[in-house]
Amino acid sequence: MARRRAAEAGANGPSARAKRTAGRTQRRMPKVSPPRLPENWRRFALPAAIVAALAVGGWWLYSSPLLSIQDVQIEGNVVVSGEQARAVADLNGQSIFQPELDEARERLLLLPIVKDVQIERDWPNGVKITLTERTVWGLWQLGAARYVIDDEGVVLDLAAPAGAPLIVQRDASIATLAVGDRVDAGAMAVATQLVATAGQTLGRSVRSLEFSQAEGLTAFLESTIGGPDLRVVFGDGQGYDFKLASLFQVLKLAEEEGRTLSRVDLRFGERVAVQ
Repeated sequence: MARRRAAEAGANGPSARAKRTAGRTQRRMPKVSPPRLPENWRRFALPAAIVAALAVGGWWLYSSPLLSIQDVQIEGNVVVSGEQARAVADLNGQSIFQPELDEARERLLLLPIVKDVQIERDWPNGVKITLTERTVWGLWQLGAARYVIDDEGVVLDLAAPAGAPLIVQRDASIATLAVGDRVDAGAMAVATQLVATAGQTLGRSVRSLEFSQAEGLTAFLESTIGGPDLRVVFGDGQGYDFKLASLFQVLKLAEEEGRTLSRVDLRFGERVAVQ
């Protein structure tokens, strides 16, 4: 046993290992050093970590329900209910940073009764919507049917007060009107101004109004001497001030000459036709 151990020790000894490696080329593995960080890395690492944290926190805050629209205030509404306006605007739950305000305004303007809309953010999580509703100006008669209109000629689903101005369309190009439809804009531009100012500017009030595609708007002004009403053809709304000034001069001249006029046509600029 002792001899075996001695033999094994001799076989694994330094001299034996030297004999086995004789004639072999010894290679050394390259020495790998860990990467060295710049000495001032801490100077850059801390600000970078802060920026990253702020970015993550900012994004979380941006998308957080804490800064979503939770309160929509409606002002200026009389006919439109607050619930209806909020439902049409559909802003609840949107981010207060990028709410779809323009889209909400367009949806509200589709309501026939709404004339104008203003929307503004009310920080931190509210929106204020101010509505301007249309109001009744008068009536537009088409055939046997009468429709309530505002001062822009928009048909409304409201009742007209007693004594409201009436415009009768003589040559109906369509059968009926629906809520939200618009009648002739030029006729409305003349009618609204004339009804409001005729008494002061001409000394005669407007008795009735007619519209036709051929002649535009015609106003019947009361007579100052108890005769028939004066028929004045205005046409469209272009050059209204000039037309009104021309009519004033025609009436003044007729009064000075003691003439009674039955018809004045103002559609052709300076060429005023008088009967």
